[in-house]
Amino acid sequence: MLRRILQALFSTKDTTPLRERIEDVEKAMRRLQEDWTETYGKFRTLQLRVAKQVQRIEEDEAPPTEEAQGAGSDATMGSPAGASLSPRQRQVQNEILMRRRRGVPAITEKRGE
Repeated sequence: MLRRILQALFSTKDTTPLRERIEDVEKAMRRLQEDWTETYGKFRTLQLRVAKQVQRIEEDEAPPTEEAQGAGSDATMGSPAGASLSPRQRQVQNEILMRRRRGVPAITEKRGE
């Protein structure tokens, strides 16, 4: 009996629209979190690429070591193509240029033998 009196005094309102709004907001929040995670992942990848590129540029701008100094090393270091080559690629490029200057045909390695 007391329960009926309390229910009559404090009647509950229909909360269905409020619950639907909360669910919509929660869905939107989840979508926003997914979008942010994806965007952050793309940013992180881009930032790592830029950092790696800066590192390569700094390595290329470093003074050449004694091993890299030799006949023809100045020709590739000053060119734009030489700036993007790895140390191994620069070495191969220098060997090719030296052979061309001497007129000696390049020797190709036979693989699998």
